[in-house]
Amino acid sequence: MVELGESRTIIYGKFRVNISGVERGFASQTLLSEDHLRSSLINCNDRLQLFRYSIIMDKRLHKYFDESLRDIPTDPDGLRSYTRELEQSLLVTTNFEQRAKILGELGVHLRTLGELNQAEKCLRESLRIIEDKNLGLKKEIQQKIRLANVLQWKQNFKKSHELFDKIISICRTHAEVSVYLDFALQHAGKNLFDQKKYKEALVFFEEAFKLRKKRQAPQDQIDSTLMAIERTRSLLGNR
Repeated sequence: MVELGESRTIIYGKFRVNISGVERGFASQTLLSEDHLRSSLINCNDRLQLFRYSIIMDKRLHKYFDESLRDIPTDPDGLRSYTRELEQSLLVTTNFEQRAKILGELGVHLRTLGELNQAEKCLRESLRIIEDKNLGLKKEIQQKIRLANVLQWKQNFKKSHELFDKIISICRTHAEVSVYLDFALQHAGKNLFDQKKYKEALVFFEEAFKLRKKRQAPQDQIDSTLMAIERTRSLLGNR
């Protein structure tokens, strides 16, 4: 999940997208077609025009979901190369907002590469910057969802569960970050799925699906939720 902002490059699935003058938007970890990307950009609330975007394929960022609903890089070596580029950019970036953003993205990719301690370190540093510099609740929630994912992968379920509960509560009660609720529910469902709490996970996935249908989310996001629902129901059916 990547929040778009003014004059920055963000990762949208397998695409790198150069944006100017945009304040909202998200990127998922699923693979998506260029048509999905274009459709989602056109349908976002800002009604952006495609000429404002430059789409560049970066195959190093390809990921897929396995049967445990985890996002797995298709080219681990390529993704490691990309993370080294991000680390190099940190050496020359002094802007606090940009540093928080880069650290957050690093945390996501390091998690999928299995480098969980380093991923957690990056995300906690990103959150420290966001809180110290008052960069806003949106950025805080975004990085906290990512941190909860890392805690889940580390099987520190007590802490991941507590953090997801706090995130979901904030998203339900603060309009500023309500747009993150379906993401929080989806990832909280995966946290439960990892613990084989399939009935509880299904409740979260189904609410996330309803929210995504209601807000006409990009098709790749809806598809990822449907995949989670179908996988969970299949496991429940085998019990």
